[in-house]
Amino acid sequence: MRNRRARLILTLLLLTAFSLITLDFRSGALSGVRRAASTIFGPIEGVVSDVVHPIGSFFSSLGHLNSYKHENSSLRQHVAQLQSQLRLTQREQNELAQEQSLLHLAGLAQYKIVAARVVAYGGALGFESTVTIDRGSANGIAMNETVISGGGLVGRVVTVGRNTSTVLLANDSKFSAGARLSANNPAIGSVAGGGRGQPLTLTLFDNTVQLTVGEQLVTFGDRPAGPFVPEVPIGRITAVTPANGQLGETATVRPFVDLSSLDVVAVVVRAPKSIKHDSLLPKSPSPAPTVTVTVTATPGSGPRSSSTPAGITSGTGTPHSGPTSSTTP
Repeated sequence: MRNRRARLILTLLLLTAFSLITLDFRSGALSGVRRAASTIFGPIEGVVSDVVHPIGSFFSSLGHLNSYKHENSSLRQHVAQLQSQLRLTQREQNELAQEQSLLHLAGLAQYKIVAARVVAYGGALGFESTVTIDRGSANGIAMNETVISGGGLVGRVVTVGRNTSTVLLANDSKFSAGARLSANNPAIGSVAGGGRGQPLTLTLFDNTVQLTVGEQLVTFGDRPAGPFVPEVPIGRITAVTPANGQLGETATVRPFVDLSSLDVVAVVVRAPKSIKHDSLLPKSPSPAPTVTVTVTATPGSGPRSSSTPAGITSGTGTPHSGPTSSTTP
């Protein structure tokens, strides 16, 4: 009985709704009734929409789930690649810098070189300081050839295999090479290794020549007489020892190359007949500007001392009045 009544009421409501829609469409009448119906049923529609919309959005998002997963996977792979690049960056940058400086030096000198990688450190064949490189006779390397890096002299080849070679480092106690001072003081002598971790020692052949701290050395030799090609930068004098009864002064030399951290080196297999003197030496840093500090006196109180000077100028400049002190680094 109740079901029949409910169906009847529903039918009447539907008929009423269709009638109202028809009348409104034809004449625009009953707008007030429509507004009243909207007022009554509007909140109900809003509630139904709030309930149904999230459900619809959920089913809609299911269609895009695969694309989201693919994009996320791509982003993860990209992040992993960037992290891998960051981990390798420092080593790769160091090797790239060594290779560029090596090519620059060889290009300036017009050396024909065979580039090699250091694969082992250690003493070999009774020597204290040697390295093994991954190039040998199959690559055109021969005994006693000069080994360089971007900074200058590394050593010379002492054994050659088909695919590897042994290099005697310049700091080995059994190492020696002919050396020449820079063009300002073109004296010649011999530079010898002081042992692992120790500086080199220069001994001049002319006992009348005076050495100066800061002077630079290059190899002195003729390729046919060997074993070193000329003009390879060796190092800089850091201390001078008086003759004291010896033939001449001796000097302590710091190598341009850090022989404890070699990665990329090159063997010089051919050199030009002549190279311009000192053309391969590193450029000296520009001298620091002269700094003039001016202390201004205050009447009745004597010179004023402060952590901030009254006047600081670069170069010689014209100082303010009062006592001045000039410092040239």
